[in-house]
Amino acid sequence: MAQVYLFGVVKADIGRYLPRIAFDTETAPTASEADEIVIDHAADLCAYLYGMGVDVQYLATATTSALYRTCQRFIILRLAAQVMRMRNQNDTTAAEAWDGEADRIIERLRKLPQDMGAERPTGANSPNILHSNATYAAELYAKQMNSQSRLAINAAQDKM
Repeated sequence: MAQVYLFGVVKADIGRYLPRIAFDTETAPTASEADEIVIDHAADLCAYLYGMGVDVQYLATATTSALYRTCQRFIILRLAAQVMRMRNQNDTTAAEAWDGEADRIIERLRKLPQDMGAERPTGANSPNILHSNATYAAELYAKQMNSQSRLAINAAQDKM
């Protein structure tokens, strides 16, 4: 059973993006709701990392890892955006920007798994994004020839 790891994030870490924000029983979100929001976003991230083949249990203890810090940042960005919206501070632009930053983190990890550093999964059961059997050179050559461009035809003749 997959476990949710918070990567050391607590609701007070939101101060990076929203200084002077406090939580209690009267705020939106309340202190307990803010804790749940952190858990929800950590669960989203952990599920993604599990799907990518990352050893999340190990990563959660690798506090000096760049990916560990990236995970923290993702969770805090999502928390800040959600709190901004819940408090109706008429600043949806900031919330959208923070959500956009968090989306770019996930997109970068999907497209550039080498950004995972030492935590990058490389085993036989790793997702195909990390090791490909594609023959890019052959595909590119076929597309060039099928394009019937004069440049591609000349290049093919020069190869012979």
